[in-house]
Amino acid sequence: MKRIYTIALLFVSLIPAAAQEAEQNVSSKINQVAVFLQGAQITRHASVPLKAGVSILTLTGIAPAIQQQSIQVDGPASVKILSVSFRINYMEEHKKPEKIKLLEGERKRLAALITQEKSIQEVYTEEENILKTNKSIGGTEKGVEVAELKAAMDYFRQRLLDIKQQLMQSERTIRSYQEELAKVDAQLTELRAIKGQPSGEIVVKVSTKAATNAELDVNYLVNEARWFPSYDIRAKNVKAPVGITYKANVSQQSGEDWENVSLTISSANPSEQGVRPIIKPWIVGYNNALSRRTVSNAMMAVTANNEVHGRVVDDAGQPIPGVNIVVKGTSVGTVTDVNGNYSIPLTSDAEVVVFSFIGYNAIERRLDRASEVNVQMLPDVSALSEVVVMAYGYTSDAAPSEARSGIYGSSAQKMKRAQVATEVIRQTNVEFKLDEPFSIKSDGEVRATDMIEYELPAIYEYYCVPKLEEDAFLTAKIMDWDQYNFLEGEASLFFEGKYIGKSILDTRNTSDTLIVSLGRDSNVLVKREKKKEYSSRQFVGSNQKVALAYEISIRNKKGLPISIVIEDQIPISNDKEITVDKLEDSHGEYDHNSGTITWKKEIASGKTEIINLKYAVRYPKGNRMFLE
Repeated sequence: MKRIYTIALLFVSLIPAAAQEAEQNVSSKINQVAVFLQGAQITRHASVPLKAGVSILTLTGIAPAIQQQSIQVDGPASVKILSVSFRINYMEEHKKPEKIKLLEGERKRLAALITQEKSIQEVYTEEENILKTNKSIGGTEKGVEVAELKAAMDYFRQRLLDIKQQLMQSERTIRSYQEELAKVDAQLTELRAIKGQPSGEIVVKVSTKAATNAELDVNYLVNEARWFPSYDIRAKNVKAPVGITYKANVSQQSGEDWENVSLTISSANPSEQGVRPIIKPWIVGYNNALSRRTVSNAMMAVTANNEVHGRVVDDAGQPIPGVNIVVKGTSVGTVTDVNGNYSIPLTSDAEVVVFSFIGYNAIERRLDRASEVNVQMLPDVSALSEVVVMAYGYTSDAAPSEARSGIYGSSAQKMKRAQVATEVIRQTNVEFKLDEPFSIKSDGEVRATDMIEYELPAIYEYYCVPKLEEDAFLTAKIMDWDQYNFLEGEASLFFEGKYIGKSILDTRNTSDTLIVSLGRDSNVLVKREKKKEYSSRQFVGSNQKVALAYEISIRNKKGLPISIVIEDQIPISNDKEITVDKLEDSHGEYDHNSGTITWKKEIASGKTEIINLKYAVRYPKGNRMFLE
């Protein structure tokens, strides 16, 4: 009897221990997000009442495609984190995206309006039939007065005309609703084609000596998020400073909506490998199998106008809006519009453009001087993204010595007070923390936000190469630009209060001076003409000599004096039998290595400057050369 009591007591004593380790579902909320150039770090907060002992906490409603190795859990010192794991709950799917709900509601509204219009059509058609079947006036024994007949005919004519008009108007209305309905159905089909993803769960095993209310922060990385920079560059005139608005264009399709989160924009890219390269011995010998690497000529890749445009469609030929397009190896990016069209400026060394969109395989297209690149994207048959192990670094709070507001000593007067983000300089990247909460739906749509606006002193100068193009381009030279942490990106240009086009802020190909192109100015006229009276071709012994002369005129039609740089060139010989003589250059600065001649002119308002260039090329007779 005693033995039975002991076993029963032991069994009863084990019940609380087993109960303590029962899973406890915990609700959490996303309160902080750090968006990288590719990917984002999510921070969830949960307040959990804990009993003494071991507890297993299950955070539900997590996106299924997170990077499992990136999960971190922080809690109070009194709570010990024993283990952290991630799992997929295939029995429970994420809630239907808000965009699908809105579209389904719009579809019901349009269907109801179509039904209503068809009912109105039926009423008018029935009235028309009644009028047509009741045409007899008077009786067989009694005639009809002319006035009565005329009045009846007028009534029938007017009423039938009104009915016909109403039916035609109703038909037009129905067609309009049906067109809208077809668009909604097409969008719903595309959104529903992306399979509903199961829900993820983070399971945290904790231990505490006493009952407590624990505040837990859970961090993890998602791949389907990104941002790219863009700029608004404004200049009132050539006497005013340059205004540069630094903007972030953020999109995400992680499977989780970010509602009123504290958003940080980071220049880091955790998708890039963080392992330093190690050089290995380079052994040369005869017939050794060394891999060859073809180095592309960037000048051959970039299109003539430094821009590429095109259209992105799916496998059915339908346009795909919201496709992310990035110049590979840069942060220059854009997205397609509702018709699948896009236009993106190119850096001077651009070679490849990458197209990516959730639910489709990413595509890389090499540039071959074509200004139009059209792409057809195919659906991605994989249900979930691969889990990739990556190294990254991010902390939510900066030490006081690390945080700076973007005002740097003597440069404080160069920046406007208006800003919506605080700049934080890290060891290897820069972050912009938005001052106000921000919301981003998991729909792939790009949402732009201003971060910081600078007013920078600049040296304005016009630039023209009339041999290639006779338009004068206004440029602004910004000194010591590296303290502003710009990334390369597309820039919208505004000059004298007007939008004048797009350019690119290429921060990778400058030294201590950042040159921003502000576009063409039609009020500065440049013309290059060949002077036939000073050009000649003659034979001298066994050689022939070709002399060419050009006149370059620059007229300033603006109300202010301008500074302009003109560049031209003379050929360079690579053969001792070919000689090139510079005969006249109007005191230009000549570079013997490149053959480039540069003139810098200060031109008053309404004045014209003339530059004369003349050179001669001597080469053996019987050879053909292109000298113009």
